[in-house]
Formats: sequence, C-alpha cells, structure tokens
Amino acid sequence: MAEQEPTAEQLAQIAAENEEDEHSVNYKPPAQKSIQEIQELDKDDESLRKYKEALLGAVTVTAGEPWDALVPWSRVRGQRGSSSLEGEMLREGLGWAEHSKEPLLLFLLFLKLPWEERCVGWCEGWVFESLFLCLLDPNAPNVVVTKLTLVCATAPGPLELDLTGDLESYKKQAFVLKEGVEYRIKISFRVNREIVSGLKYIQHTFRKGVKIDKTEYMVGSYGPRAEEYEFLTPMEEAPKGMLARGSYNIKSKFTDDDKTDHLSWEWNLTIKKDWKD
Repeated sequence: MAEQEPTAEQLAQIAAENEEDEHSVNYKPPAQKSIQEIQELDKDDESLRKYKEALLGAVTVTAGEPWDALVPWSRVRGQRGSSSLEGEMLREGLGWAEHSKEPLLLFLLFLKLPWEERCVGWCEGWVFESLFLCLLDPNAPNVVVTKLTLVCATAPGPLELDLTGDLESYKKQAFVLKEGVEYRIKISFRVNREIVSGLKYIQHTFRKGVKIDKTEYMVGSYGPRAEEYEFLTPMEEAPKGMLARGSYNIKSKFTDDDKTDHLSWEWNLTIKKDWKD
C-alpha cells in the first residue's frame, strides 16, 4: 500500500502547532571574563569551586603568570614533589614551553621533574593535554564539531554523521528511523584554546520545503581540553502514523552566545514503518 503524502494544508497545520509549542527563552549572555577573574569569583563557595574545576581543571592562576591560564602544570605546584627553587623553575619552564608552542622542550623539562610528579602527570593525563595544546595549530578553530549520532537502542546499526568530512554529500543521503522509536541526538565536539560560553545546538526541520519545526538545545559552557565533549539531547519519540512517514530535511547549526557559527550542516531523515521497510 502506497504511503499517503501530507498535503500543503496539513503541513502548514503541523508547522503552526509546533510553533505554538516553541518557548522563547529570555536569555542574556553573561559578560566575558578572563580565566583569572573566574577563578577569583566566590573563592569560599565549595560547590562553585568544584564546578569551576570541572570546567577549567584544577588550575591556580597567579597574576604575572599568563601561561597558567592555558596550562595545567600548576596542578603540581605546592602539592607534590620538591618545593625547591629548581623545582619551581622547572614548573615555570614547563608553562613557558607550552605557552610558546615548544613541544620538545616541554617534554624534556617534564622528564626532569621528580619521579612522583611525572607519575601524576601520566596518570591524570595532563601531560598529554599539555602536549596536545602545545602542538595545536594556532589557526585551528576554537570549537570543532566532529560527529552527530542518533542514539537509538533498537537501531540495527550505527546512525552517525562524520562532520569533519564532506558535508555536501549528506544532502544526498538519509538516515532511516523507524516510526515511534525513542532516540536521542548526540553531538561530539572539541574546545581547543579558550572557554566558550553558551553553546547551542539548533535544528530546523522541513518537509516538502515547508518548515514544520525548530528546536534549540542549550549545550552549555566548556573549557579547552584534548578529549572530545559529548552532548546528548533529551529522549524524543520519532513521529508515527501514515502521515508522519516520509522524508524530512534537517538544517543544523552549532553556535554560541556570540552567535559564532561553529558549524552548519544539512542532513536528511526518512521515517518508515520498519527499519528495513
């Protein structure tokens, strides 16, 4: 039995219903602050301190040491190992090497640290993070969106888009999603150099050229690190029924408080009665 395509009037009605469901958030972006200013705010608030450590890492920023805002080497300052002048000079040199993009010098100085501090560096991973930031191309984007995944427990195979390749090719391809299944969208991304505030994922959904839905997700604020971040949307249910089946065109954007377009891409979704219908 052939699928019944919705009429233009029905699509317009769906779009109107979705527009009524949209809630505009009166959100005012916070003023930009340096990492040192953020560290100095509400020092005695334990819960806020833990949040800032999760965002920035356990970094102590000291006036006159600009590289401390960029590197995690000050995690070892005053915690483990020698407090001698030699140890302090080594740690200052490590910070300077990363700030100056000197990976070989950074690694050689790291090997001169006391054994206990080197173990901490390997186990906690900040030596890898520092080498990554040191080798990072200064012209590379601050935010890099790498992958979109439809997370669905009942899907027969992976539903992924590699967003580092040819985005134009996705306009000619389509995910197949079974009607009525529960799924989430996962966005994978990296932050390379600076804290980014108010990241958002926005998607516009079209059917037969008519925009029927707009969804906006607040992703949050993130600091630089070597590992990718992952953002998961709330659980959603795929549309179902004869009129819901068919092809959908989706235009996605990853942006932030400053309205920077970190990445825009277009992809397609086909709702079917079954996965292999």
